[in-house]
Amino acid sequence: MGRKGTSRRPRRRGATTVAAGVAAVLLATTLVHTASAQPTSTGEVVAGSSADAVSLLRVPTPTEAHVDRLVAAGADIAPVLGDGYAEVYAHGADDRERLRAAGFDYDVVISDLAAHTRAVLAEDAAEARTLAASPLPSGRNTYRTYADYGTDMADLASARPDLVEPITLPHRSLLGKEVRGLEIAHDVDADDGRPVFLLVGTHHAREWPTAEVVMEFATDLVHGDGRDERITGLLERARIIVVPIVNVDGFDISRGYLHEYKRKNCRLGDGDDDVTPGECADADNADIGVDLNRNYGGNWGGKGASVNPGSGTYRGAAPFSEPEVRNVRELVSSRQVTSLQSVHNYGGLVLRPPQQSDTPLTADEELYAEIGDALADATGYRSIPSYQLYDTSGSTGEWSYFTTGGFGFEFELEGGNFHVGYQKAVVDQYLGVGTQDHANGGVREALLRQFEVAANRDYHAVLEVSAPRGARLSVEKVFTQHTAPVQQPGGGVGEPIPFTSELTSQLTAPGGVVEWSVNPSVRPDRDGGTITESWTVRCERARGNAWQETRVTVSRGERVAVDLSRCAGGARP
Repeated sequence: MGRKGTSRRPRRRGATTVAAGVAAVLLATTLVHTASAQPTSTGEVVAGSSADAVSLLRVPTPTEAHVDRLVAAGADIAPVLGDGYAEVYAHGADDRERLRAAGFDYDVVISDLAAHTRAVLAEDAAEARTLAASPLPSGRNTYRTYADYGTDMADLASARPDLVEPITLPHRSLLGKEVRGLEIAHDVDADDGRPVFLLVGTHHAREWPTAEVVMEFATDLVHGDGRDERITGLLERARIIVVPIVNVDGFDISRGYLHEYKRKNCRLGDGDDDVTPGECADADNADIGVDLNRNYGGNWGGKGASVNPGSGTYRGAAPFSEPEVRNVRELVSSRQVTSLQSVHNYGGLVLRPPQQSDTPLTADEELYAEIGDALADATGYRSIPSYQLYDTSGSTGEWSYFTTGGFGFEFELEGGNFHVGYQKAVVDQYLGVGTQDHANGGVREALLRQFEVAANRDYHAVLEVSAPRGARLSVEKVFTQHTAPVQQPGGGVGEPIPFTSELTSQLTAPGGVVEWSVNPSVRPDRDGGTITESWTVRCERARGNAWQETRVTVSRGERVAVDLSRCAGGARP
């Protein structure tokens, strides 16, 4: 829930040293096991827990109208709906009081989630000291820290420089951190036209298992190349880019125990980039920030995102206002990302567009559902259009699909809470074992299937381009999109906001005919139809003294021959 209407608490200055000291103490202290509370019938936090503790509540929602009302109130709702109830994260006594004032009853499931997290991690640490390596590709038994991800990515790149290239996304976080990832493919430095599978985790800071499965899949691919025929073939036909942590600031604060259940980034005020680590971690600012998975331009400002900076689903000041979101936007816009997966937890779902209950099913619904069902078969999750969970707006997968036509999905890993034991949250999910015995290969198998979707030329488009060796080729498309009708503070709905999307990618011609995998130029529309647009395909010689340009309209599954052989010489057309 938000704090005090649409305002936020004044942030506390000068807290950097204090917060850093607290972090050092917490990281150096042995975690103490604390049992979680059982549900109560009174709706009150049990004795021994702080009134400002983050607690997990169970709120009766007998009808869809109750769910809609809970979403509209900006409640921090878990990504899973039970039979007649929703689980809500209350960030202190004020949130619980606002629920009661809004007419909602609730039971307390876990009264102090921070204590619960410490208990879980203490058990993991104790077991890790006695267990052999896990069956994961990395052999891990415990959650990685922020620093661990940097080390593990560097190790993979160092071990296989022919296969793995480190990447740094263009925008630093609000706290100045670099956002890093890996590109993995045979001849990874080659300049070619292979399609791209983009796999990202941790838009929401507290969703630690999401970064784990992304990192494990990257490790799996590197270890499996040359040993596993399926993996080796995929890395020959396509590329994968992995970004384990999109929300680097929030994750570091959450994983460092300063605020374990932090969801959003470190934005403390619209347009204010001046923030320190201490301010972001300060308890008074704990629920301030932007929900990065409500900040993408596609359908931004619609139902399912809040206008209140204190809400868990605050959408931000404008579409793409956050640097972490602009990183993903520019990555997708500069590559031919034919499939995208944004991993979340813990609803046990495979989500596809549309994300609004009043939006028609997509033009690709039959194929989209078929792919989603195959991913669900592997994971044991449910495959549904996203709106069937609840309305959301401004999220990654939906924006990507309606912008590029590439199939964007969002996994919700299972687990029962954001921070459960590593075995249940990561090992079981990834491999489809233990608590996931209803799965068929687990998340690993699902990601391999989605990688195959990204590589499948029948699911995107192919340009067969004739051009002289060494010429620079590009495809480009520039068009206008619109947000949703924008929900206004205090009620009411404003006009949609237009924004420009520019998709551009390049390669160097090898000579003769090159097969260039691209997304279809015929783009899906939000009304359930399609918008016919064209790629502009250009050729420029190395010295820039001759070029050729043509426009190409291509649909999903089509191949089109593009003759740019005039680029070899002659007068400039």
